[in-house]
Amino acid sequence: MVRSIIEGVAAFFADCTLLKDGAFRVDALSDSPIEYAIEVGIFDPIVEQYIDGSSDRRYQFNFGSRESYSMDRLQSIANSTFYEDFAEWVEAQNKAGKFPELPPGMHPEQLTVLSSGYMFDENMRDARYQIQLELIYHKEA
Repeated sequence: MVRSIIEGVAAFFADCTLLKDGAFRVDALSDSPIEYAIEVGIFDPIVEQYIDGSSDRRYQFNFGSRESYSMDRLQSIANSTFYEDFAEWVEAQNKAGKFPELPPGMHPEQLTVLSSGYMFDENMRDARYQIQLELIYHKEA
């Protein structure tokens, strides 16, 4: 049983078969490829509040990675292709009803991609890429 949303989200994405061997962190990404991280965004969590005290909520976050990078076209294509495949994987999980485990009293309903994967910053050795996601869930009163 998970105690927090971030714990459930991190465990869910750590099991993604597309990830290469590398560190997987929360709110931290070093300068060395290959690493992955989940970072919580800034958002209004309440989508709809019900009279009984329950609510539909959102949890927005970034999935980011530090990848090898160069001016080589094939390396850039490989990095971008990973994020295309990752978005398709997220969409397939959503369609199949496979979601992160949440703490008691919270029930996941939808996992969506909010942005395509994009390069966030780069130097001539490595680059940081990220994709923005949203988990919609119901929280009991």
